[in-house]
Amino acid sequence: MKSIYLGFRGELIKKGAEAELYLVDFLGVPAVLKQRVSKPYRAKELDDYVRRVRTAHEATMMFHARVSGVPVPAIYDVDPNEGIIIMEYIPGATLRELTARGLNVSPLFRLVGEYVGKMHCNGVVHGDLTPANMVVPGLEKPFMIDFGLAERSRELEAMGTDIHLMLRALESTYYHRVKELFSAFIEGYRTIMGKEAEMVIKKVREIRRRGRYVEERRAKIH
Repeated sequence: MKSIYLGFRGELIKKGAEAELYLVDFLGVPAVLKQRVSKPYRAKELDDYVRRVRTAHEATMMFHARVSGVPVPAIYDVDPNEGIIIMEYIPGATLRELTARGLNVSPLFRLVGEYVGKMHCNGVVHGDLTPANMVVPGLEKPFMIDFGLAERSRELEAMGTDIHLMLRALESTYYHRVKELFSAFIEGYRTIMGKEAEMVIKKVREIRRRGRYVEERRAKIH
């Protein structure tokens, strides 16, 4: 049975390597249609399987994050066979865009830290934790998006990698505000994770040391 969404597209709002996002009308409500694109280099059966599994997995992870008390777009419909998720449209700029404008976003980063703490407490790791994957309607409450790389885990390595991704994103784009914004993020994270936060932060330091070691080794080889 073919999807009712096949052949229907609204305004393209984002085109990525793995998926395309369209602004559509869903039963009279603005919504986002996300469809995983086919990869011509993969055999069709494998491509269909990968798209189907990843679509279902992302929808499941969004549900787990929402149950954890984290603002994420509501899911209206899912068609795993066609790699489609229809979700709530959240208008607003990303946290990355707001930070680039030089606004006071420290309170928003603190909130994000709390959200990540809630997810980690409930065994949800985002997998691509950057300010670009957070939309802030009305400059009040960030919504977390893009759970394509999310996973279920309570391992320190996974949680530490999540935090490290955020730190690296800040260092690469807002190096002059890293201390301010990352401190706000960690403050929020600690309020939820309690003593366990220190174990995760320790793992972040370990991950950074490993990264520096690899970079030094590459420099010597070249």
